Amino acid sequence: MAKSFSNTSRRQMSSVQVNNAVKAFRNPSRWPEWNTVAQNLLASKPDAMEEGDRLAVFQTIKGSLIETKWVVNSIREGDDFCEIELLGEGQFRNERQIAKGLKNLRVCITFLSADDGGIEVYSSCEVSRLMAVFAKQINRFVKQKTDQFLNDLSKVE
Repeated sequence: MAKSFSNTSRRQMSSVQVNNAVKAFRNPSRWPEWNTVAQNLLASKPDAMEEGDRLAVFQTIKGSLIETKWVVNSIREGDDFCEIELLGEGQFRNERQIAKGLKNLRVCITFLSADDGGIEVYSSCEVSRLMAVFAKQINRFVKQKTDQFLNDLSKVE
């Protein structure tokens, strides 16, 4: 049996800011411009994001190159909203998987460009009962992931 952890953050923004943020998010070649974690990014399609695309975000942590893999699970769009769901496929260092304790890492970002709109980021993951002893650290990680996406997307101009 797995234990779930989740966090939701939202920020009210103008429709212009939201539209700029969704354009930057849906263009993988622009990720290093706005994403503080993505020093480099490799994507299935560099200029557009579609369902099924794979993303690999590269960052250096303590001198080691860390690759975080994502797959675009779903994209829902309407006249004044866009919702994109990313599923984590794991983290790798030197092509070896690390952070194996987290399962089903999911980030869902909703962009609402209507009046009183903004951006909402929902992150969740599951861990085994054994890993649940680290609940405080896992909650902090999920909150950091949520806040990082929200803060970075809020600064897109």
